[in-house]
Amino acid sequence: MPATYLWSVDSAGKVYTLSTGGRQWEEVKGDIELKRVSATEQCAWGIGCDHQVYLYVHSSEVPIRCQEATYENQRWNPMEGFSGQHLLPTDRWHWSNQQGTQLQPKDSCTLPSPHWSWEDDWYIDENIRGEPTDKGGWQYAVDFPAQYGPKKRWNSCVRRRKWIRYRRYHATDNWALIPGVFEDPLKEPFIDVAAGGLELTDQPPGRVSVWTVTIMGRIFYRTEVHAMNPEGVSWQEVDNEGRECTQISLGSSCLLWAVTWDGEVMVRVGITRDNPIGTSWKVVAPPQADVHFLQVSVGVKGVWAVSRGDKVWSRKGVDATRGAEDHSALTGSAWVEMVGAMALISVGPNDQVWSLDANDRYMVYFRKGVTPSELSGKTWKALEISKGGPASMDSSVSSSMSDIYSQSNMLSSQMDRLQVASDSLPDIQPQASIPNLASDLSTDDHMYSAQKGGEISEDGQDTKEASTASEAGDSQKSKSKKEGEEDNTERKASQESYNPNISDTAVDFAGDCVSQKEVTKTVRTREETPIGKPENTSATIEESSESNTNVICGSQDSGISKGNTASSTESVDARTSDGKRNPVLEKLQQEDGSQSESSGSRRGSVTSFSGLDMYADLYQPDPAWVWVSGGGCVIDTFTQPNWFTAVPSHTSGRGNSVLGPLDSLAIWGQVQINDAPWRKRVLLQLHERATKELQPFQDYEQAVERTSWIKKGSLQYWSDTKPHRWVDCRLHLEQSSGKGLHDCKFTCYYKYYDSEKYLQFPLSEIVCVLRVNHGGNQRPVLAIYTAKRTAKKVPVRLACSTEKELEDWLTGISLACCELQGCKGAPTSRAVWSTTCRGDIFVYEPTHDMEITPANQMFWRQMGGHLNMVECGGGGVVWGVGFDGTAWVYSGGYGGGMFKGIASSPGGIHTQTDMKYIYIYENQRWNPMTGFSDRGFPTDRYMWSDITGRQECTKEGTKTPTTEWHWVSDWTIDYKPPGGADKKGWQYATDFPATYHGYKGWNDYVRRRRWMRKAKIVTTGPWLEAPPQHLKDISVQVDQPESSTDPIALWAISVNGDVLCRMGVIQDFPQGVSWLHVPTDQPMTSVSVGGNNRVWVTAQDGSTFFRNGITKKEPQGTCWFHIPSPHTRPLVLVSVGQSSVWAVDKLQNLWFRTQTEPNYPQGTTWYHLSPNVQKVSVGPQNQVWIIAEDSPEKGTWIPMADKVMDKVKEKVWVLQGYVPPGSRGVVGHRLGVKIPEVPIGKTWDTQGIGGGWIHLSVRACTVQDPPTGVCTDDAAATIKGVHEEEDANSLYSSQPVC
Repeated sequence: MPATYLWSVDSAGKVYTLSTGGRQWEEVKGDIELKRVSATEQCAWGIGCDHQVYLYVHSSEVPIRCQEATYENQRWNPMEGFSGQHLLPTDRWHWSNQQGTQLQPKDSCTLPSPHWSWEDDWYIDENIRGEPTDKGGWQYAVDFPAQYGPKKRWNSCVRRRKWIRYRRYHATDNWALIPGVFEDPLKEPFIDVAAGGLELTDQPPGRVSVWTVTIMGRIFYRTEVHAMNPEGVSWQEVDNEGRECTQISLGSSCLLWAVTWDGEVMVRVGITRDNPIGTSWKVVAPPQADVHFLQVSVGVKGVWAVSRGDKVWSRKGVDATRGAEDHSALTGSAWVEMVGAMALISVGPNDQVWSLDANDRYMVYFRKGVTPSELSGKTWKALEISKGGPASMDSSVSSSMSDIYSQSNMLSSQMDRLQVASDSLPDIQPQASIPNLASDLSTDDHMYSAQKGGEISEDGQDTKEASTASEAGDSQKSKSKKEGEEDNTERKASQESYNPNISDTAVDFAGDCVSQKEVTKTVRTREETPIGKPENTSATIEESSESNTNVICGSQDSGISKGNTASSTESVDARTSDGKRNPVLEKLQQEDGSQSESSGSRRGSVTSFSGLDMYADLYQPDPAWVWVSGGGCVIDTFTQPNWFTAVPSHTSGRGNSVLGPLDSLAIWGQVQINDAPWRKRVLLQLHERATKELQPFQDYEQAVERTSWIKKGSLQYWSDTKPHRWVDCRLHLEQSSGKGLHDCKFTCYYKYYDSEKYLQFPLSEIVCVLRVNHGGNQRPVLAIYTAKRTAKKVPVRLACSTEKELEDWLTGISLACCELQGCKGAPTSRAVWSTTCRGDIFVYEPTHDMEITPANQMFWRQMGGHLNMVECGGGGVVWGVGFDGTAWVYSGGYGGGMFKGIASSPGGIHTQTDMKYIYIYENQRWNPMTGFSDRGFPTDRYMWSDITGRQECTKEGTKTPTTEWHWVSDWTIDYKPPGGADKKGWQYATDFPATYHGYKGWNDYVRRRRWMRKAKIVTTGPWLEAPPQHLKDISVQVDQPESSTDPIALWAISVNGDVLCRMGVIQDFPQGVSWLHVPTDQPMTSVSVGGNNRVWVTAQDGSTFFRNGITKKEPQGTCWFHIPSPHTRPLVLVSVGQSSVWAVDKLQNLWFRTQTEPNYPQGTTWYHLSPNVQKVSVGPQNQVWIIAEDSPEKGTWIPMADKVMDKVKEKVWVLQGYVPPGSRGVVGHRLGVKIPEVPIGKTWDTQGIGGGWIHLSVRACTVQDPPTGVCTDDAAATIKGVHEEEDANSLYSSQPVC
């Protein structure tokens, strides 16, 4: 899961962020001082100290670029031909928009703000809807408006061409000023801002809703704010119905609450995708008449508020997902008072809660235990996290890498400071002094630290006790307490003038100015002020127990008081290494004691370490927090961030840390220990040693030569014979072992009517074991494929009673089959990878000649993880993409998921998450009396069903796929299903089933709409998360690198259609370094990297492009060559092998590109090869593998292309190998492919594994290394003149001699 950020603002106006994958506050760079901030996942909006609105956009390797377009129109006349000066009065303008309704010359397209810049000048677009235009980019038609074509005809009287230009947003990683309502910002300044609304139902991707409040209490909405236009266009006033507002909060969906000057709260209703500003306001009654609210914060189902007196309230019964249907779900049902006295509350997009303590503004608290079923949570947990320096919010780098770099930089900085301090004290041994100093802390500081880290009981009383030295007596305790109080008084006076650079005032959330002295005073007197009051809901404010025990000297709460001068002198041994006294240190200790008596030691004083005031500026206390925003911080309920699991950071409430980076280094070591090179070397040496010591004893007779065992169980078996039904059965899995596993049998005993029958076969015949979906059975189902059953597409289906039982049988059978097949450990670099519709990952180890092994005898073994697609390539580089678009890199291990213990590799297994939507359909039929209703004919499908209509699927009855999944959203309408829908999401048709469309026709008597709900899985597997660029396609170069240090080409398509090139990918570092954006004129859908750096992509309009000029110095290439789609068939997928190019169109037809020569890699024409192909993958030896769909029952003879070889000119007729019927999602491959003689092959082998396969990749499947003196390249052998004549049946067996 990509890292998200918690934002905060301190009293000095500095903004900080805390990553969910980090352990330190990082300062956001910028010269703007802010009062408050409202963050989303992609940007943050803030109110500056000048009361103007500012925008912060995270930088990304994919730039924000927008296309500006205008059309040049001309009309033909007999005198001058085509000209723009002789248009008719009824014609459109010479320069206009696409519809011709607006005048739009090129100079009218200006930059919207100074934060944009032009990429280049205007140029002509020569590709319209996938078709190339005429020379000069002209399109011709009979008249305006009409259907335009690329060729000029005899009746073409008008023409037009499209001019485009791109502008780029460059104000990233910085605060950009947004213009106010008036030109004079002081006329009506802003006082609050709220951003959110990204998860509004059917929201356009990337659109953000931004609301502001001015000092006059007016509310404004920022229009047209989205990912491609982060600044928006203008401010639109929203009627506040006579109530002046002071603060506003917006959730991630349609939930918008505001607070008025009178302390009332009101809710905006009617916010939808078509009306993002809503319709009206509804006032929410307070819990009591004397309760006046100051601040409110909302999420999806959680609403929290702070009233006068620092009381915290939570609203019950709120559900934004039902807000469009029920307005009462937006207002909630009742207020509940919570424990704690908080000054500010912030709710995240998944209802997680953060707060600022009213009595200690130096600490941010997190509400633990917040779940969808328990929105109020359980306890408050303090975030004892130190602050760091300025850091760029570059989201293109993964959170783990950025944390490692930041921790290493912090460590270097802190070690330099410690080195300076140690250099000033010669002959002192830090190894001895640091532990001694750490063991002697003042009693007063222990009391302060213990009080902050305690709990609040239900009666509101503080249950914390001040920790004191165990060896001190009662009199010494009272004396120390008095001295500590005197020391606190002295510290107050010292603190008031300690940091003159901080502003005298800190802006409070209600707009009041709080003196910095008052804030300091509040913190100092916290032990006199209880945090909370007795309430009906219990809560606990916790801190990590480590904070009560300071381990390292120099902690902020470890100032040495005057009562501990003697112990302080004993802590730092004033002796040199040879045992002599050190007069310099003795003098420093005396000065330290006298300074403590006269003015009190400063909190976090460096004098306790060095006694020199010159280091005091390194450890000055930080300003207090005044604002926190969790609107952009996504925290999974089941996987909390590592803010509370870190090694003690030895920080005080102020956030400063002396040796905190040392702890970060330890954490970094824990993260990297499993994949460290030294660990791999140790494991390899241990393996070599074990092999060496055991080899002499291999010929010894074993004590037990052979063992056997039987695993038994009771399951249900799906009868293959009619009537098909589930019957009870008994399973026996017999395994025998001696020197290896052998004689393993699988037996299934079941009763057919009154007769006992059984099904038995050896485990060596099993080719795949996987979990499947079976309609009509809610129990988990296991499918076992043998070679014969694979060809017939009829596996052995077994239903288990529980998920654990299924996993037990699946892992047991899989491990036994892997041992019989000799498939152990990690897959080889030439393995074939595939995925199913359930997200399961399977691997097949090919033989030297892949055509020798029939498709139904290929053994597929399962790997851990959950992915939508996996792509492999040269050098053994393997990447995957999840259903949510997250990219993952194969780490080299095996196992994970249900394969635990010895079934998984000892290293390389990581936690993996994925999300996808679950769909159900609501069906209705029309009748003359009531119109459309859920009362259909007896022969109709269920009114709530799956896509087929055969299985009933209700909202309440639909469960997650497995127990590993959990819901992360509620059911919502999908307004963009395939085929389109109306404004309410309905699709219409004549009858069930039929082709659906998004409008109602006169003869449409049925309709349906699709409901969706998002689910998330947390599992493990040999996958590492790649940098947070969400992708929809990826491709690795098909040919092998010359060495392990040569760069490997890896290209990808983002979810927005941007083309990306991965830099720094090599065999030993497959994750690469960074993404490089390759500009295009339109969004792309797929990419493929063939041999010799040939990159092909398909565009959204179905056309194809070839990237030219790719070299090692310019891996991104220079320009795109447009290649028209075949016969106006839009292409959706392309796959490039070593020398051949294949593609699939929208109608699932397979196409082959002819004559792709090295000197002309674009080829000449497209030729149709086969229908009903879902996916195609071409390997380094030009192997062609497909995922097949349903197809005609019989083949046909069709004419094919000329042979590629120029010597053969005659036409040939080949038998088209159609895919057999009933083979949806079946793996197949092309037989007889031979370059250059028969590049399209001869026939299909579609007897492979099937039923739910959605993706496969053979792009790493190379032949084995040839022996010395043998050349496998036909072209190289031909040049040398030693080319052998090969028979078609022995294509891969014979090799020319070099």
